[in-house]
Amino acid sequence: MKQVLVTLTSLAAGVLASATASAERGTGWEFGADVIYQLSQDLDFNGGSSASLDDDFGLAIAFGYRISDKLEVQFALDWNDVDYDATLQTASDGNPPVPLGTVGVSGSYEAFTPRASLHYNFIDGPVTPYVKAGIGWAFIDTNIPDGRPQNVCWWDPWWGYICGTVQDTRSIDGFEYEVGVGVRWDLSAGYSLRAAYERHWLDLSEADGTPDLDQFKIGIVYRY
Repeated sequence: MKQVLVTLTSLAAGVLASATASAERGTGWEFGADVIYQLSQDLDFNGGSSASLDDDFGLAIAFGYRISDKLEVQFALDWNDVDYDATLQTASDGNPPVPLGTVGVSGSYEAFTPRASLHYNFIDGPVTPYVKAGIGWAFIDTNIPDGRPQNVCWWDPWWGYICGTVQDTRSIDGFEYEVGVGVRWDLSAGYSLRAAYERHWLDLSEADGTPDLDQFKIGIVYRY
């Protein structure tokens, strides 16, 4: 067992030394993708409605520019498809409205969030912890019906003339800001690995307070 541990330690040291010798971060552009794991969260809204979000996965694509070994600017687009259980507070059509009861619904929402962030690497070398802060704008389709179903027909470029039923759904959007901490490892051949924990806040007009979401990300970057 001792010999095995010595061998593994030597191999790990060799890999790290090789990466240190050949990986050069410097200035330049990079492109990457991340897998997002978002933790569950309970949200409250004005009027008494609430939603419980499940743990779920998402994806992100990003590109950025390395100003120096330590400073980076990044632009990204996050996509999440998250299951939820919601309790909707119904009310009369009056002024002021009178609560009538609650309705339980289940579904999933889709969120697209274009964002920009600034990264600071603490170490010039290939393995470095970093911190980040950024802003964005979240576009969320709740998939909750917001109108009557309608039968429509259209010309599809692949399938020709088709007909189907469509229904408007409730969409919301709002300002998003975030902070995060992570680790970056610049490998040889122009590739990097990164892993991070981030907290995102959403400024939604109908929310009770400012909802916050916790995310873990792991991804790969191509440097050039």
